[in-house]
Amino acid sequence: MKFLSFLQPGCALKNQPAPKWLQAAPLVATLAGIGGLATEADAGIVGRKRVATGLNAPMFATFAPGDSTRLFIAERGAGTASNATAAIRVLNLQTGLLEPTPYLSIPGINTNGEGGLLGLAFHPDFQTNHKFYAYVTANDSVANTPFSSYIREYTAPSATSNTANTAFTPILNTTQPDTNHKGGFIGFSPNDGYLYVMFGDGGGSDDNDTGHTAGTGNAQDITSNFLGKALRIDVDRDDFPLDVDRNYGIPFDTAESPGNPFAPDAPGGANPTGDDEIWAYGLRNPFRAGFDRATGDLWIGDVGQNTREEIDFQPGNSVGGENYGWRLREGTIATPSGGVGGAKPTGAIDPVWDYKRPDDPTLTPAEANFVGTTVVGGVPYRGPDPELQGLYFFADYGSNRIWTLRPATETSPQVVEYVTPQLPTDVGTPSAISSIVEDANGNIYITYLTGAVYQIVTDALTPGDFNADAKVDNADLTAWKTGFGTATGAKAANGDADGDADVDGADFMAWQRNFGWSALNVGSGTPAATVPEPTAAALAGLAALGLVLGRRRG
Repeated sequence: MKFLSFLQPGCALKNQPAPKWLQAAPLVATLAGIGGLATEADAGIVGRKRVATGLNAPMFATFAPGDSTRLFIAERGAGTASNATAAIRVLNLQTGLLEPTPYLSIPGINTNGEGGLLGLAFHPDFQTNHKFYAYVTANDSVANTPFSSYIREYTAPSATSNTANTAFTPILNTTQPDTNHKGGFIGFSPNDGYLYVMFGDGGGSDDNDTGHTAGTGNAQDITSNFLGKALRIDVDRDDFPLDVDRNYGIPFDTAESPGNPFAPDAPGGANPTGDDEIWAYGLRNPFRAGFDRATGDLWIGDVGQNTREEIDFQPGNSVGGENYGWRLREGTIATPSGGVGGAKPTGAIDPVWDYKRPDDPTLTPAEANFVGTTVVGGVPYRGPDPELQGLYFFADYGSNRIWTLRPATETSPQVVEYVTPQLPTDVGTPSAISSIVEDANGNIYITYLTGAVYQIVTDALTPGDFNADAKVDNADLTAWKTGFGTATGAKAANGDADGDADVDGADFMAWQRNFGWSALNVGSGTPAATVPEPTAAALAGLAALGLVLGRRRG
């Protein structure tokens, strides 16, 4: 299983199990008031359902905007490590079956170390432009580098096609000094529509080996250095028409969003020191990150060196320029190894959560299930279950643990819970978590490098959300109309909002009360927005209901 080593942090604990005392520790931590550890598990999550198996090292999965019927799964790559073929597979969520032919096969991939097909993102306008993007590592012609990282643009013949075109347009690339710490996440912000690219510091240890900027490391070097950074680019423009390998634009200030922090305020303006593409820096290995589709908040899981794993947070209204501290900082402490640790850089941002390694001498029994070796950042829940809105799911590859984080509010502290015991599987014992992702309706899935994908199963719907798409709208009224009159055996999908197995006027009233509810308008930790007046279609349905009931009374 050497190919799994790419997720390991580079310490001596790569494949060692946790100490026996730690394995036998209680399932739920109870450090009330210390670090925000919770004493009770979150309601709403009830298990894991396997939805795909037999995959070849699935690294990531995502959806195409406007398509709730498919999940696209990125397989790392198979074959000779220096000349592998990666694939994107399609899971049909309606049939529960994998399409037999890959959506796209990508030859010439280098999977040495932490290389491979690492990230996948569909353009926000995919329904009309059919564009999507892949992050791969592949051989290059540069001396003294194992390979380079490439962001590529692909297209599909149509929005519904189950196979894509093999030709691609190069978007951006950077050479790599080593085979580890490649980052991997790419994704479009729901707020500004730009593509965000996560690059690790380039490899080695302590950001201090060959190919790393002397004296500072790559992550703190913001000049001619993409490593250890979050980049933000505009894939709908080309500011470099004479460079065939750079086919993107630099975001400048607009009325809708700020420009990149080290870019001019406008083309041709004064240029501050720093690469124009950089959005944030001071990252070690941001292998997995995710946007909150309701707020635009960005959550980053940054893999640590030897001591701490961390979750970094960037609010949706950020103007960029955050420094997350590496290599000087590992989590909330000065980096203990390599002699590179120090005081927090001016203005640097601490993680919202960090956790220790199993061999940490300061570890307490109450922290036993809040440890690991390789953090896997996830996404906040914005699916159809109203109880879980804004709950951030993340995990650890090394310990196979899954947690949730409830952000702090003005009236309550941040709460982190260990939820693996609440997530029994229907079949199998999966391991080696590689991503926590979502589909078009906000349901959450976990990919495992051992070959499977599981969906997190929840236990509630907002009454009236008959099609379970995380909003109550006229499509649900259609479902109610279709099922109206069913006397026994009805389910939510048939229009039964109150769970009494029939579809009647009470179910319509439940739909009407919640009309306008959406996972996108509840915000993090806030109640649903005021329910608007029913639309003309809803009023027509109500009139029809009154007519039916009147006839019954007659």
